[in-house]
Amino acid sequence: MAALIVAGIGAYIMYAALPGVNWGIWTAAASLGLILVMRAHRTLNSSVILMLATATILAAGAAVSADPLIDGLVCLAVMLFLSLAMLLTIDSGLRRLSATFVVFAPFVAAGNALAQSFKRLVDLTRVFHSTRARAGVRGIVITVPVVIFFALLLASADPLFALWRDEIARIIATWSFIPRTIFFLVLLVVVLGAYSFAALMPVQLGSLPVAGPAQDSNERPIGATERLILVSAVAALFWLFIAVQLSYLFGNAPSMPGSGITFAEYARRGFGELTIVATCSVLLILVSERYGGANGQAGRVRAVTIALLLAVAIILASAFHRVSLYEVAYGYTVLRLYAQVYMVVLVAALIALTVGVMRTLDTGVLFRQIFTVAVVAFTVLVFWNHEAWIASANIDRSATTGKLDAAYITQQLSPNAIPVVVSRLGTISEPMRTEVREAIVARYGNGPRLHPDEWFEWNLRRRQARAALATLGLPLVTGVPVVVRPGN
Repeated sequence: MAALIVAGIGAYIMYAALPGVNWGIWTAAASLGLILVMRAHRTLNSSVILMLATATILAAGAAVSADPLIDGLVCLAVMLFLSLAMLLTIDSGLRRLSATFVVFAPFVAAGNALAQSFKRLVDLTRVFHSTRARAGVRGIVITVPVVIFFALLLASADPLFALWRDEIARIIATWSFIPRTIFFLVLLVVVLGAYSFAALMPVQLGSLPVAGPAQDSNERPIGATERLILVSAVAALFWLFIAVQLSYLFGNAPSMPGSGITFAEYARRGFGELTIVATCSVLLILVSERYGGANGQAGRVRAVTIALLLAVAIILASAFHRVSLYEVAYGYTVLRLYAQVYMVVLVAALIALTVGVMRTLDTGVLFRQIFTVAVVAFTVLVFWNHEAWIASANIDRSATTGKLDAAYITQQLSPNAIPVVVSRLGTISEPMRTEVREAIVARYGNGPRLHPDEWFEWNLRRRQARAALATLGLPLVTGVPVVVRPGN
């Protein structure tokens, strides 16, 4: 019954609907159903509640952001956390959250859900062999047409019943009835399988591996000598790189006469190369700590590892600086901001890794720390209107440079940025102001649908965008002719 209710809610408010409050409502309903099922069969645990709460909070972001990319990432994140919650119902504890566990969780959860749904279906067919079950089926067959008949009669006497009748007739009259039913059945299979998994599977606390400190040094495949040579060589290379390029690593190389380096080469190429180096270095240290031995040379290994970590931090800071220079020279974009957010998360990983190296590294604890930072960073991006900030920063920059990419801030950014762009039109000098206004009209005059058809499609940023466009005299619904008021 819980699965039927949750699938029905999803089919009603999410099928062919814009992302809005519907995502948060359905995720909350699915989470509540899982909690009720779990509570009926075993004790609730905090790890499941934490995963469900995170999924619900992220799903609520669909009612805030109007960025399609963010919506896609939110959808993936919600599926991930719901999968983790489902698996943790029988194998509780945050200690289970290793990199392997998280990466394969959606696939394992989907497989188990399908298997449990199939099992429920088989069990249902067995029930029909009993006399009582056959009587129940006959009762339903007789009752349904009678109830429909009386409901149609009542619809003629009550406006609310009439509204429900007309809505059902509209859905059936359109071909959306068939795909909506398929959508409902897909949701039902997934939700029923998840709830059945939580209700029927036995507790097997030892079934899944727990990431922890690496095995004893004598059993590690990389010996102490090989490890020391590897880490020392990489650290020496990085420090040589820093020493040779110290004069312009944090400087402004493209501004040096005769340097032959453009901002694009210095910032874009430099960021890509240095960020890849930093990321690979973190992975190298993790492998070294996890599978490398010490055998009496623990002090030396720790020293060269710390030296490597420090060099990586400097290189990463240089990459961040280069992107900042590129933003000052050419403007702010979403991808450049995302690159900087990634570097912030990588810095957090370096700090956690350094603490682990100074003590006894537990890769499971390290992964959970980094995973938490990444989820927090993503949540901030979901609820923070970073596209509005980008648009505003580019408009501020145009006051000194005289350059503004009107197409980017109006057509490549999502409706999140429109309220700020419209409110700042008065601060943009001509002819850029006219160019920005024309770009807004070109996209939103007959552009993407911003007006919700149903209450469950409500979205904060789309609502703000509609209000801003209304001040320019633009229509709120696709297909209405564009009328621009004089003086705007």
